[in-house]
Amino acid sequence: MRKRGAGDGARPGTGAALRGRAAARPRARLVLALVLCLLAAACSWRHEDPPAPRSAACRPGDDTLRIATGGDLTGTDIRALLIQHWAEERKVPVRIVQLPDTADGQRSQLVASLQAGNPYCYDLVNLDVTWTAEFAAQRLITPVDPGGDDFWPAASKGVRYGGESWAVPWNTDVGLLFYRADLIGPGGLGTWDALAETVRTFRRERDPRVRAGLLTQLRPYEGLTVNAAEAVWRAGGEIVSGEGEKARVTVDEPAATAGLLDLVKAVGDEDSPGLPVIGDSSRHLDEQSSLERFLSGDALMLRDWPFAAVQLAQAEKRGTGEDRPRYGVTQLPRARTGASAAALGGQNLAVVAGSGHDSLARDLLTYLTGAGAERCLRDGGFVPARRSALAGECEAGEDVGGATPRGTELPADFRRAYDTALRAALEDARTRPVTPYYAAVTREIQQRVGAMRKGDVRPFAAELARTLRGR
Repeated sequence: MRKRGAGDGARPGTGAALRGRAAARPRARLVLALVLCLLAAACSWRHEDPPAPRSAACRPGDDTLRIATGGDLTGTDIRALLIQHWAEERKVPVRIVQLPDTADGQRSQLVASLQAGNPYCYDLVNLDVTWTAEFAAQRLITPVDPGGDDFWPAASKGVRYGGESWAVPWNTDVGLLFYRADLIGPGGLGTWDALAETVRTFRRERDPRVRAGLLTQLRPYEGLTVNAAEAVWRAGGEIVSGEGEKARVTVDEPAATAGLLDLVKAVGDEDSPGLPVIGDSSRHLDEQSSLERFLSGDALMLRDWPFAAVQLAQAEKRGTGEDRPRYGVTQLPRARTGASAAALGGQNLAVVAGSGHDSLARDLLTYLTGAGAERCLRDGGFVPARRSALAGECEAGEDVGGATPRGTELPADFRRAYDTALRAALEDARTRPVTPYYAAVTREIQQRVGAMRKGDVRPFAAELARTLRGR
């Protein structure tokens, strides 16, 4: 999930300062390559803010390919470097149009522009995983062939709407459980009940700074929707079952209701004598602020996205003495029976309907989502959308800044646990409801969870069903 996003994705979908592969690595050569390109007169690509609208149709003879995307928050600019590499190879001018920082701002700008006839002349758009159905239903984007079965299952599902694929997964994201390995082990974290028992039996004198078992993202934004969905899944329920016209809202069924109540009841006062399972500060936290609280020693565990591994590794490396923290990582608690279930985050690339450069746009999309470029995304700080890209070398090599950015490596034990948890979580990841009206659906879910906190547990499946269908 991105700042989101959540999606991301933020993320959710999931939003955070670094997305993906948990090796923050030296970026000097990457940045140098980018700077040199920007200074070169012959450079065939550039960043730009959205231009002033010219008309409802783009000017004839404009041979510039435009890709609209949110910022690359990894600090490596790896996306821009890959686009630069393609542009120079094809000798095609490319402009990266920077969208607002927030996920809501990005979506609003893209929807408004494309509904108005694409006056900014976008050819490719980078969409949060939860937006694809909305853009597809309005025919703002055009069907594409993702090609092959190398993408993670939930990522492939997230680009489909109405029986067609409307985008191609670019980078992905998935929830993970980080924990203080110097205070607890992974053995008691496999299920929600086991996790709660681990918190209940923890002796606070072992580290007086600890004020909660778990910190997560319960502020009323996409992070709350993600946590609500994961709570329902681990109780064996679904918020929405099925897809499209066959979708059925099941949020009032016993398992789903139990999951939401488990989430609400787990939140407790961090100043109470016993540790709450979830610290009440989570009601005000997002991905980055919850990570900061975890780094400060406030909790035994953190639910967050893979970007957090980088900062945890750096904090462990900086620590000194016997009291220095050590961190571990595993999958989120699984359902009482079955596999772990974490929400998928990430972003998809789509071709704008009516693009004046449809063929070139598809060529760039194919390159950026190919296994070679995905490996470069991995080394630049993202989680790749392809299974095969978790291994192997960055294909573009010297063309994206030379050596791939391999610097602050994770401790060996953490690295092994991270790789195992990430792969398993991506195989088992689930999508949030696929609907053209997702923006309204997620607001409805957040409002209802907020009401449940205040004791209002009235059924809301009928209301959510109307929202799901745009009524």
